[in-house]
Amino acid sequence: MTFKLIFYYIYWSIRLGIPAWYYFQINAEWYNKKKGFYSKIDIDRYIPIKWRLEQVYFNRNNLPTQFPVFLKPEWGQNSNGIIRVDSKAEFLAFNENNSKIPYIVQQVASEAQEYEIFYIRDVNYPKRYTTFTITQAINNSKELYPINNINNPAVYYQDCSTGFSTIQKQNIQQHLQELPNFRIARIGLRANSKKDLIQGVFHIIEVNLFAPFPINLLDKDTDKKAKHKFIKESMYHLVKISNTIPKQYFNRLVFFKKVIKHYQSKI
Repeated sequence: MTFKLIFYYIYWSIRLGIPAWYYFQINAEWYNKKKGFYSKIDIDRYIPIKWRLEQVYFNRNNLPTQFPVFLKPEWGQNSNGIIRVDSKAEFLAFNENNSKIPYIVQQVASEAQEYEIFYIRDVNYPKRYTTFTITQAINNSKELYPINNINNPAVYYQDCSTGFSTIQKQNIQQHLQELPNFRIARIGLRANSKKDLIQGVFHIIEVNLFAPFPINLLDKDTDKKAKHKFIKESMYHLVKISNTIPKQYFNRLVFFKKVIKHYQSKI
């Protein structure tokens, strides 16, 4: 699927005459050039307080008021480097010097259900979405605060987009308008129910702005033909939206910096 995403992105780039390397600039306004990555601390400031989980830089002299908490690299993908700390002793034992990327402490979200919302904005109507999917991350373990990701064997992903009516999706999209106009994003959040999600009662646990994989493609119950159609259409819209980036935000070294940071976050 990753190969198909890349293939169709390049295919549409050629067809539309839009440079393929624009992909790495798509959300350039929110890229921290000094740090060389999309900072979770930076992005946190854009999340409305009602949806925001407390996040601070790791400091063993600043103990969390309660446990557990998550320790996360300030930038990373696919949950690289994330650990859950269940006690004061574990917190104090953590050695942040083993990482080349600063660590942050994030409050856990107590809601019962986890969703991944993937979208691409409409190039002509920025308040609308040409691509919009809702996928639930389901964990089969009995772990209370699991780290859900594609490498966790206890996790599977269920595309539940068709389980929401047009009006319900519009309600969720309206909530997301309170975030900046990211051209493409995957928003990880937790809510206690579908009803709460629709009503905007949730906590955002992650905002992925660099190469956010459309996690709905991991639903094993979706047939290959439907996935192929989704990839072809979504990459068309992604190439088009890539041509709307203000040139003053371009950073031609961004790809190499992100590759370096990706491997540093794994370490």
